[in-house]
Amino acid sequence: MKLSHDAKDMMATLALALAIVLALNMAISPESNRDMFSWTVGLIALAIFFWLWSRREAAAEGDAGAAEAAEEAVLEAEDLMKRTIVRRDDEADAAPDDLTRINGIGAVFQTVLNDAGIRSYADLAQATVADLEAVIEASGRSRPGRLETWPQQAALAAKGDWDGLKRFVDER
Repeated sequence: MKLSHDAKDMMATLALALAIVLALNMAISPESNRDMFSWTVGLIALAIFFWLWSRREAAAEGDAGAAEAAEEAVLEAEDLMKRTIVRRDDEADAAPDDLTRINGIGAVFQTVLNDAGIRSYADLAQATVADLEAVIEASGRSRPGRLETWPQQAALAAKGDWDGLKRFVDER
């Protein structure tokens, strides 16, 4: 028989309430104190049992919830790794583009993007907003403004269209 936490708490409270009633009755009416004392102790023990049982299962469910959250995080990380842009070996050795030329990317976000494998304007242009959000969230940073324009800006930068990039930024 599986009882919910609320049912166990209710049973513990009921057993404790009955123990209090019996203890009060024992104090008011001294006859048959031995039987009342035994019942009172038994009900208090029952209340403690239900209370401990409820808390133990609550802790176990909390551990299960944490395990599910960890598993979900691992699946998201695996998905992100699958979507990460794969570079050829010769591209990996090349110096990264200066992503700080993209409006909204500073030195910190450039490092975050480089660490995630986004090292060139072309890489950034191919990334989706969801990819970028996942990379930044995984880094523990808060979402920067204009993130949704980064791929468009990077596409212009990858072509070397610096005037077009300046116009794009000025229009927004």
